[in-house]
Amino acid sequence: MKIIIVGAGTVGLSLAQHFSQRKHHIAVIEQNKRLCEDITNKLDAFMVTGIGSSPAALESAGIRSADMIIAVTPNDETNLLACSFAMQNGVKKRIARVKSDLYTSNKSHISLEQLGVTHVIEPEREVTKKILQYIELPGVLETANFQSDSIYLRGYQLTDAMPIAYKTLAEIKHMAKTSPMLVVAITRQGQNLPPTGNQKLLPADKIIVIMPKDSFKTFRSLINCKTTKLKKIIVSGDSLTAIHLAQALKPLCEQVFLTDPDLEHGRMAASMLNGVEVLHGDSTDSDFLQEINVKGSDCFIAAGKDTEDNIMSCLLAKNEGANNVISIRDNDRHSELFHSLGIDHIINLQQITLNAIIEKIQIVSLGTYLKLKTTGIKVVRLKAEKNSSVTGKSLRELDKVFKKSIIIGCIIRKNSVIIPEGAITIEDNDEAIVLCQSQDIDLAHKLFSSGLRNHFKSITQYNPKKSL
Repeated sequence: MKIIIVGAGTVGLSLAQHFSQRKHHIAVIEQNKRLCEDITNKLDAFMVTGIGSSPAALESAGIRSADMIIAVTPNDETNLLACSFAMQNGVKKRIARVKSDLYTSNKSHISLEQLGVTHVIEPEREVTKKILQYIELPGVLETANFQSDSIYLRGYQLTDAMPIAYKTLAEIKHMAKTSPMLVVAITRQGQNLPPTGNQKLLPADKIIVIMPKDSFKTFRSLINCKTTKLKKIIVSGDSLTAIHLAQALKPLCEQVFLTDPDLEHGRMAASMLNGVEVLHGDSTDSDFLQEINVKGSDCFIAAGKDTEDNIMSCLLAKNEGANNVISIRDNDRHSELFHSLGIDHIINLQQITLNAIIEKIQIVSLGTYLKLKTTGIKVVRLKAEKNSSVTGKSLRELDKVFKKSIIIGCIIRKNSVIIPEGAITIEDNDEAIVLCQSQDIDLAHKLFSSGLRNHFKSITQYNPKKSL
């Protein structure tokens, strides 16, 4: 495919790297000349120095023959205009990153589709959705939704009080009855165990489960997690994300507070929010955190524009006694250190935006969705191409080859979600959520790719060094 990326910031660069590795033809438009020079030395991509909404820059990037355009500059207007020009030049997929509610709220009465956008990415709303996943299931270790939130991945640590403790996976399947779910990873004392039917779960085990959305209620009952309203949540920040969060948290919590260091932004937030108390103050100040009684909060969420301040305010809130703290950041640097210092969850804004764009695109071999921090396992989404090594094979046959080093967590077939069982056969164009170690990702891609059917025979003696 020929893909034009408008904007070479963190997200744009990550996209360029992602598609370049998969041998697509990439053109990148960026107005920062120095950034263009740096990328030219790093990537096999055609660079155009210019503004993404410029017809001349788009022409130089090859807009007339492009299959897709992804506009991810910090400027909404530039992104929308780039997609509009792309529509006029016959580009089929046109993706725009949009931050402002001015274009996406119901009150705007604007059709972005008519402007030329086929897919809208709203980073702030994607982050809000991610944080709500942590709030709605207290104690969750890992969380991700796929396929427009129809597939759930959740990680949890077991306790004695959970009905599934001391039960085998086969017994748990029987307990779930008509609610399909699959335990795809088990970690015990730092070691990954094979998730076979006779494997018994013990207290302190960490498990990863994949399920359709409709099975989530049953999963909650199996881990003894009742649906109850939280007492108090504090959201801190001077951003649109903070406002979205405060609004979305109201049904889940009795009291929601928004603290804003920017007085004018705080007034605007107060005018937009009903039932949320908006306070003016700096959450990097311990005295202010004591003043708002952060010690009594179920959760403190730092969602300000300055992501380093978010980290600092979370560390302080945790020190002052907040039960759980969640920070939004724009990178992964020192994440393990911050986790060790007490931050429960760090939400990577750029990674979430990247994942949202990749899912919207839905092309073959979408690549890594996420790395599970509790196991080191990576989650990828792959499409079974015609004549690939996996097509026509039952999961029982594949399992003998994969030896639990590669696990198919679920299958997406014509928008239906299938939780795997041994007799199910992979068909052409099935998409699969696959879990594997880093060293097995290339193999997984090869098995799902066309033209490599004989490769299946060559790995029948495959003996991975480290199983899941």
